[in-house]
Amino acid sequence: MNRSLFPMLCLLAALCAIQPASAVTLSPTQAQSQGARDDETAVSSSVPSLDDDDEFLDAVGRIVPDPLEGWNRAMFTFNDAFIEYAARPLNEGYVYVTPDFVRAGISNFFHNAAFPVRFVNNLLQGRPRAAGVEMSRFLLNTTAGLGGLFDVARRHKPIVHVEDEDMGQTLGVWGIGEGCYIVWPVIGPSTARDSLGMAGDYFLSPGTYVQDYAEVMWGLYVFEVFNDLDKTLDLYDNLKRAAVEPYSSVRDAYVQYRRAQIEK
Repeated sequence: MNRSLFPMLCLLAALCAIQPASAVTLSPTQAQSQGARDDETAVSSSVPSLDDDDEFLDAVGRIVPDPLEGWNRAMFTFNDAFIEYAARPLNEGYVYVTPDFVRAGISNFFHNAAFPVRFVNNLLQGRPRAAGVEMSRFLLNTTAGLGGLFDVARRHKPIVHVEDEDMGQTLGVWGIGEGCYIVWPVIGPSTARDSLGMAGDYFLSPGTYVQDYAEVMWGLYVFEVFNDLDKTLDLYDNLKRAAVEPYSSVRDAYVQYRRAQIEK
């Protein structure tokens, strides 16, 4: 995998975000008939529904299009099978042989290394204080925390951890709409906006600019996700157990979670 993936991803996301409006011209008789039908269904149409194949409503009734539902459901099924038959067994073995403190140190290291992504996005969102906290945490954890293996900054109240910010959230703060819902293979649920955000965060990540070591960079990224996979699996399992229709539940939960991150 190389950098050419992300221009392609941007193009797909941008195309998905374009929702052409459809206009239908009615004759006077059709308009009158349509008005009567509208009066009859006024009450029922005010109730949000999750049954439409192309769009769904969250708790406050805002629409997120799902025009790629066929693709999304296929990728959801693929990802679910990948989790159950590959990722979960491997992760269980990894957790069994790797002590908690080792996994915590690895997680701390990768989080510390991703400092530029969080720092820049805080600045772009007009949050200089949070950017300052990120800078202070990075300097302290990199030095006293042995390159970020230990989160020593958590013991210092003025620089306690702030919420992680990414480019998808920044685009949301800037007022850019979500576009459509997308499920990527292995990566999982996203939206057009968040997909563009992933591309932006990719170019903010220091590992992107390590020349001739693309395989190592992607290997480290996969290892980072894999190291914390047990936490993600717990959330995924709880959501699936409570869901009547897992695809819709994961979709709704993802969109509402991302909106909450932006609106906080």
